[in-house]
Amino acid sequence: MNLSIIFLILILQIVTIYLDNKTNMFDFFYRVQKGTVASAYSKKGITLTISRTLFFAVPPLLGFLILNSNKNQIEYLMVAIVFINFLITFVQGYFYCKNFDKNIFTEIRTMKSIYMTWSFYIGTLAFMFFLITPYLLNYFAIMFPEQGLWIVQLNAVFNAFLTLYVIWIFEPRVAKKIDKKNPFNEDFFEAIIVRITGRGIIIIFIFLLISFYP
Repeated sequence: MNLSIIFLILILQIVTIYLDNKTNMFDFFYRVQKGTVASAYSKKGITLTISRTLFFAVPPLLGFLILNSNKNQIEYLMVAIVFINFLITFVQGYFYCKNFDKNIFTEIRTMKSIYMTWSFYIGTLAFMFFLITPYLLNYFAIMFPEQGLWIVQLNAVFNAFLTLYVIWIFEPRVAKKIDKKNPFNEDFFEAIIVRITGRGIIIIFIFLLISFYP
C-alpha cells in the first residue's frame, strides 16, 4: 500500500511541476510575444487551476503515509521530490530558452542585472518552498508529533511568499511592460532562473535538515 501511495504522489508531483513550469516559464510569454495577451492570461489561469487541483491531492496522501510509514521513507520521498522538482525545472528552462533562441548558460552569465534586484531574492525564496511545503510540514510533524496538528496547517503561510512575489511583484511588472509594448526578456529569464535557483537551494536545505536531525 505504501509503495502505491508513494508512486501516486510522485506522478502527481511530476505532472504538477511540469504544468506549472510550462504555463509560467514558456506558454505565457510565447502567447504574449504572438500578441494574444488576453489568451495568455486565460490559458495560464486554466492550466494553473488544473495543476493546483491535482496537487491538492498530495497533502492528504502524505497524511496517510506518515501514519503508515516510518521517518526514513518520508525522508527518501522528500529527497526524491526536491530532485524531481529541480531536474524537471532545469530541463524545461533549458529547452524553453532554446525556443526563444537563447542559451540558458549564456543568460545566467550575462543577465547579471537580475541578481542585483530584490525581486530576484524574493522569487528565489518563494520557489524554494513552492510545491515542497506539504512534504516539509509533514516531516516536521513526524519530528515533533505533539505539535503536528498545527504544523501541517502552515502551508498557506509558506505559500504567502509565492503570492507576494507573483501577484504583487512579478505579474504587475510584466503587465506594465506588455501595456507599454516594452521588451520582457529579463522577465522571461527571471521566471526561469528564480525557479531553478530556489529549487536548487532547497535540495541543500533538505540534506542539511536530514543530516542535523537523523
